[in-house]
Amino acid sequence: MDFCRGECALVTYLYKNLAAASGNAKVAPGDEIALQVDLALGHDGTGPKVLELMKQRQGEAIKSKKVVFTLDHAFPAPTIESRKFQNEFTKMSMDNGFSLYSHGEGVLHQVIAERERLAPGMIVAGADGHVATAGAFGVIGFALSPPQLVQLLYDGALPLTVPEQLVIDLDGKAKSNVFARDIAMYLVQKYGDSIKGKAVLFQGKAISAMNTSEKMSLCNYLPEGGAATALVLPAEEFGTPSLSVNLSAIDPMIACPGEATRFAKVEDVAGKEVTMAIAGGCSSGRLSDMEIIADVLEGRRIPETLTFVITPASSEVANAMDKRALSVVLREAGAVIMPPGCGPCPGKHFGLLSDNDVAVTTTIRNTPGRIGSVHGEIYLASPLTVALTAVAGKITAPLQ
Repeated sequence: MDFCRGECALVTYLYKNLAAASGNAKVAPGDEIALQVDLALGHDGTGPKVLELMKQRQGEAIKSKKVVFTLDHAFPAPTIESRKFQNEFTKMSMDNGFSLYSHGEGVLHQVIAERERLAPGMIVAGADGHVATAGAFGVIGFALSPPQLVQLLYDGALPLTVPEQLVIDLDGKAKSNVFARDIAMYLVQKYGDSIKGKAVLFQGKAISAMNTSEKMSLCNYLPEGGAATALVLPAEEFGTPSLSVNLSAIDPMIACPGEATRFAKVEDVAGKEVTMAIAGGCSSGRLSDMEIIADVLEGRRIPETLTFVITPASSEVANAMDKRALSVVLREAGAVIMPPGCGPCPGKHFGLLSDNDVAVTTTIRNTPGRIGSVHGEIYLASPLTVALTAVAGKITAPLQ
């Protein structure tokens, strides 16, 4: 680990964009600023609280320039109450001129990547913990609570304490069985104390070689390690790194169940019997993920003791899966394909865990009760590890 001492002066991307968005000549860590946000985001997961708070300010003008909401956490509605909320949420969105994706277009972070023209330097903020997924495009994204989002909508500016940056240089060639998800868990395990509260900026030959899906997966997971945000620097912004990581040293990783996330190499927990596998959503529900899973499942059959739930991140991904016959491969193997969206991840829809379930998933969080029963065990892994585990019925380490 090679920390640079003092300011990494050559990497100014974060601070110059925050300065421009706040109307300041320059900003530094710890400064209190008010950001003009290019895109404000919300969804039906945190929507009930947002709707409640907006009702209290009914009649006030919305000042945010662009607002996008999605129905993705529980769509189609699994309960009468959730459908009642969806109707109210839709009306509120229409009354205020928000863009609303309400026809199963997919999970929020994938939808904006496909449909909202994300570009380097944009400021995005939303009531969800994984807004940093947009960092794959050089976007600076911040997660908000519902009250913070509502304040942003009506005030038109986001109060922010400028975070310190941590510039990570990714170099070397990853092993053939290692993916962005493994890299993200390795970084949180090894450098967790350094990441917390920081804006993590990625650069280097290895990140440049990643496809967009892998970049999104990497940025998506870093807030789980306490990062304020995470993003990929445009190539011209390359500068002195805070630390350097050689990807060749990383093995397939897994996050183990418990109140505090514990990471391990997959090989160290291999053989654990599993009853549930889950893939998709905002973390690993893109087409390249589905191709990895289909490659493993083709010609094989999932054991009767295991349920494999797959959720495409968007309708565009689902359509591409159909055109390439990936959907047929997955169904013939015994997998269940959900409508595009979050799927079981937030614990609001189909695919929940019972007390005695053990799940290996590509989803984003494994705190007890996240996907159903607090007694269900949740392991987090890459799409490859999840697919191999699904056909074996037990945690299986990918071979190099």
